[in-house]
Formats: sequence, C-alpha cells, structure tokens
Amino acid sequence: MNDKHILLVEDDETLQALIEKLLVTNDYVVSKANNVLDAKKLIKLFLFDLIILDVMLPDSTGLDFYEEAIKNRINTPVIFLSALSNVDDRVTGLELGADDYIGKPFDTRELLLKIKKNISKKQTLDLINFGNETEFDLKKEQLFFKKQIISLSSNEIKILKLLVNNSHQYLTRDLLNAELGLDFLSRSGDMQISRLRLKLKKECNLNDIIRSVHGKGYKIFI
Repeated sequence: MNDKHILLVEDDETLQALIEKLLVTNDYVVSKANNVLDAKKLIKLFLFDLIILDVMLPDSTGLDFYEEAIKNRINTPVIFLSALSNVDDRVTGLELGADDYIGKPFDTRELLLKIKKNISKKQTLDLINFGNETEFDLKKEQLFFKKQIISLSSNEIKILKLLVNNSHQYLTRDLLNAELGLDFLSRSGDMQISRLRLKLKKECNLNDIIRSVHGKGYKIFI
C-alpha cells in the first residue's frame, strides 16, 4: 500500500475527478481543493509528499499560491498543470522553483511518471543538517549526533519531520495534533515537543533550536 499523500488543487470538477481516480487507483492518498483558500487550509493540516497545482484558479493563480505558501517548504515537490499553449506560465513556474509541469490535455502515464520521479527525487534530498554535528535523515527517520544514532520515539520523529517541513513558518498546534492523531484541544503534543527539546539539548548539545511563540506555534531554526 502506497502511503504517499498528494494534494490536488484543480477547479475543473471533471478533470479533478479523473486525476483523483487515477491517483487512488495507483494507491496514493489524495486530498482535494477547488481553490487557493481551501488549499491553504489543507497545507496547514497535512504534510504532503507532492502537490499537483493548476495554474488558473478561481480566487488566485497557482503561481501566486506557490510563491506565497509553498516555495519555501522543504521537500514538497510541485507539479503545475497548465495549458500546453501557455508557455509563459510554465516558464514562470519553473523559474520560481517548481519541480515540474504537465500540459493539458495530458497522458495519464506521463503524469504518473512525473509524480513517481518527483517523489523519488524528494527522498534523495532528505538529509538535514542541524549544525553541531547533528543530522536528521528524513528518509531513514533517524537522528545522528557525531555519526551516532540518537534514539527517538515514533512521535518525536513525526514532530521533527513536521518542524523541518514547516521551517519557513510556525507549526501550529492544530497541525501538530492532526499529524499525531490527537484531539485538537490536547496539550500532549506540546509536552512531547518539550521532551524533544530536552533530548536535543542533552544528547546533541543543541539549545533553542526549537522555539515557540504564543498564539503562533513552534518553529525550528536550521
């Protein structure tokens, strides 16, 4: 079973249904948005392995949404959907840093290949350096200090991955609790972050790498 989670942002209901069926048939987990507003809500709640993003959306453009909300997310590949004739949008998207594009109409085999390629590429860029000889391998889900593995619980691994992938912004309690499977009002996630901070300090000599701001959430500084 494929556990890769894809966000599909497309306002054409027929095309959205076609792509969703294709992805689900190939065992991907799919979340959908018809506009930028809904897409922004989803990226705050889930950590996606890839985003398929239409360039033309009813409330904004995929290009603006990418630049404002996605561009700085570590290891979140984006495939733009655009009309084959619209070269300017495709070039602009690639110049902004998007990973790929596919023109409408497209061959489903090509889309699947591009998805597989970009998710695989993401997985090769998953070694994050925290400084002080501390590295976190997102793919292997292991923390190293001076090349030695530091023992982490499954939730501590999830928290570190969330913090790294949201390092350009604050990790909200809603997103933290959603990813840990906790009730939205739970403070358990906060306590687990406190324990993770202590472990990074004691085991890796890292102080204040994870910081909190009241009303905003948590942020990792790397």
